[in-house]
Amino acid sequence: MFKIVHLALIVVAIVAVAVADAFLKKAASDGVLVQAFKSPWMAGATLLYLYQVVVMTYMFTRGWELSIVGSLQTALYAVIVVAASVILFKETLTWVQVVGVVLAIGGAVLVNLE
Repeated sequence: MFKIVHLALIVVAIVAVAVADAFLKKAASDGVLVQAFKSPWMAGATLLYLYQVVVMTYMFTRGWELSIVGSLQTALYAVIVVAASVILFKETLTWVQVVGVVLAIGGAVLVNLE
């Protein structure tokens, strides 16, 4: 039971970081650094990063291994950020980048097999 709850907390923390990065991109959309720091998007990003730090610290105190959490974070983060970049910011991907995301997901699955 605890492993499922812990895994859910980790997933939410990873989503928080990916959303925070999208918030940073939005905050920086004017191209002026000072304006980006004054943006409410920056405040939201900061809170999401803080949430992730608290959750990850808690997970490590509960014995989660960095290799497992790190691989989950890398793969899930890549999927969310790539989707956000395409959907929200109209960025494009090459086939090589798509293959990279698929390999990252596959790697996370392999690392987490018991």
